[in-house]
Amino acid sequence: MIQGKLISSQRYLDRKKVADKALRFKLFRVSIYPVLLRGVQYTVLMDGHHNLAAAKLAEVEPVYIGPPKKIVKIFSKMTVREIEVMLINNLTDCDYYFVDTGEVVDHLLKPEYQTCN
Repeated sequence: MIQGKLISSQRYLDRKKVADKALRFKLFRVSIYPVLLRGVQYTVLMDGHHNLAAAKLAEVEPVYIGPPKKIVKIFSKMTVREIEVMLINNLTDCDYYFVDTGEVVDHLLKPEYQTCN
């Protein structure tokens, strides 16, 4: 379930892959992770960027699922603060942007610093 605005740090899409999925698939799974970043509720698009684009092209509502098991395992060993810092600082191919508008999330532009213990 999406909480807050849906954001992503991956803009690149292979248009051929999107078109192929839109034609062949009936179910479009999109992996998301609801999280507070700098005190604001967002839902990060973790995986399924091509599926989301294909769902829009096919005019079908995507099925939102939780993050992949590997991410859940990694996050289970981290504090809430460590997850926040990691998500803010580790981007895919662009700054975070709002998926519905494409507008950059100014609130998350600067890196997050965490003091070392």
